[in-house]
Amino acid sequence: MWYFRKHTVVSVPGLIVLALTLSFGIAFFAYIGVANKRSRLVKRNEFLYMWEAFIGTTLGLQALFVVSAYRASNRYLYWTLGWILYGIVMCALALCVVGGYGATKDAGAAIWAVLWAVPAVAISVYAAKARRGYAVDRVMGIPEFRPRLSDSRGSVLCMVALDTAFPWTTWLIGVFFALLVAIQALALANDHRLYKQPGRLVPVQTNGGEDWYDMHVWCAGYDAETQKSNRPVFVLLPDFGMPSTSMQGLMQGFANAGHPACIVDRPGYGWSEPGYWMQDPRDVVQSINQALDKYPVANPLILVGWGEGGVWSQLYMQAADATRVIGMVLLDTYPNLEILQTFALNRTTTLQNLRQFRSLGASRTDPVPVVNFDRPLERSVSRMFSDWRAVSPLALHRARNAEWPGFQPQTSLGMHKSRFRDNLHYQAKYFEYGGSGARLYQSLLDYVSPSIDSVLVYHHWPLRWPALPATAGSAFTSSLTRRQASAPVVTAVTSNIPVILIASSAQFNSDCSAHKILDSEECTKWQAFAWFYYRQQIEYQQTLSQNAALLACVGEVEEDKTECDVDFVWRRPEWLAKVVVKQLFSQTSGTESSSSESSSSAKPTSSSESAAVSAKPTSSSESAAVSVEPTSDSESAATSAEPTSAEPTASV
Repeated sequence: MWYFRKHTVVSVPGLIVLALTLSFGIAFFAYIGVANKRSRLVKRNEFLYMWEAFIGTTLGLQALFVVSAYRASNRYLYWTLGWILYGIVMCALALCVVGGYGATKDAGAAIWAVLWAVPAVAISVYAAKARRGYAVDRVMGIPEFRPRLSDSRGSVLCMVALDTAFPWTTWLIGVFFALLVAIQALALANDHRLYKQPGRLVPVQTNGGEDWYDMHVWCAGYDAETQKSNRPVFVLLPDFGMPSTSMQGLMQGFANAGHPACIVDRPGYGWSEPGYWMQDPRDVVQSINQALDKYPVANPLILVGWGEGGVWSQLYMQAADATRVIGMVLLDTYPNLEILQTFALNRTTTLQNLRQFRSLGASRTDPVPVVNFDRPLERSVSRMFSDWRAVSPLALHRARNAEWPGFQPQTSLGMHKSRFRDNLHYQAKYFEYGGSGARLYQSLLDYVSPSIDSVLVYHHWPLRWPALPATAGSAFTSSLTRRQASAPVVTAVTSNIPVILIASSAQFNSDCSAHKILDSEECTKWQAFAWFYYRQQIEYQQTLSQNAALLACVGEVEEDKTECDVDFVWRRPEWLAKVVVKQLFSQTSGTESSSSESSSSAKPTSSSESAAVSAKPTSSSESAAVSVEPTSDSESAATSAEPTSAEPTASV
């Protein structure tokens, strides 16, 4: 059925197209394998090159189809005008991809797109030759289609069907995927033009010092004069899946209050490179420490962790350098929400997996073993991140994470959104998740002392975490690390650096109507979650440091004029910065503070903020706000059994 004359595929142009097609095909399967390979340094999202190789393979097969039909004795190239236009369109899309990724300095992606032009040009050229030849044949009265005598009727009909179906099917495939890659390339180039990289990329070592990658550090209010003064620097660590732009407002809020602040993008987020895969959480915090050293930030540090960023802050204290940390702020931080919620619902079958974490503590030299807490759920989540990672170069994720109502500062909203739309965001989430949502929590377990473990066992608490090291802040002399006059609630806690725990009161509110939960079963679940969220913060307060305070974010403030919710970090950053500074520098022994600290603490500007930052309530309405315990009878009974906290819970 297929008959190739000497001057079709077996020619210099035909052999070039054939070799290029084979190269594209081999590269396509190779990148599939490479993208899923572990124990290596990752610089880019290899699925981008996989899609480009797939498009190149499609173009190569189409070019072979067109070239083989040209001058074939028993073939007729249908839709010659369509083939010509298709080749021109693919050349144009290749130019768009080259321009887009050339602007973002991704040379590999640009080179692959340049190679698309070879089969695309061959398609247009040979289709144009065939069209011209068929026109001459019609003038000379030669039939357009001449089957060989040896071909059966079925073979002829099959060949005609193939000549019709193959073009339309492959046109749709080629244009669809090439268009998506081109859209992403041009969108990334536009983002690159509009939003210049703030801060600086700092090279750090990983994998035992064998590999290097760049980590992004971004500071505000930090200059040479600040570095010489040895003043504390706030170091902000965002929540899981959040780039540095999510805490830009808070960083600027600290800077406006007279305190330098820096944000560090973990591997793959923001402007940081992906780093080593698979990730060892301890290696990540050591890389963060390297990045701060090389920026350089030699000042004492106050770690501010939001969500999982708070767990990263705790791990930094254990596995990196606690001696330079003189304070810690945890914003809506829980050791592991999945385990906490499972325990709250009393799912005994999955609770048995907690024994694996306690028996397989992370070694300080060997990689952290992967232990699944809920294997089906974790596989599903990991597969979701993996799938979005694979399609990120196709721009299919650009509509996600589009709504950020009340984001502050508004002038940076576009840049913030752009960090979710690049090719690396979902890869960063996939790498950080690491096949198990408990990997970060698991890495903390090796540092839990027997005394802290005994305390948490006595409190009947399922989760474990270490107390902050006694050496915390020892590299610097600071009024923040003065030991309190009163004895600690838990004698096993030896650190005295100030720790501030700030959580949204919405997390503690067990009133289902306030959360618009109408189903009785879902309401029961939420009430259980709310109680355990509150208890977790109390346990943190009692075991992390001798000098810990728990504040609940409630009510409205002038900055956003809405009730405080879980998004308070990026909706009210200026207010939050003032509260943290005021609380942090008052949380020392006695009432002493340095003049610089007193002058730099901003005062609230509205009545709601005045009530928010008061350490103790002064009215009945404020007393109600301070009471963040769940309100049902059973929960009230449980409240009376809980240990006394080291500090009164205040509302902010």
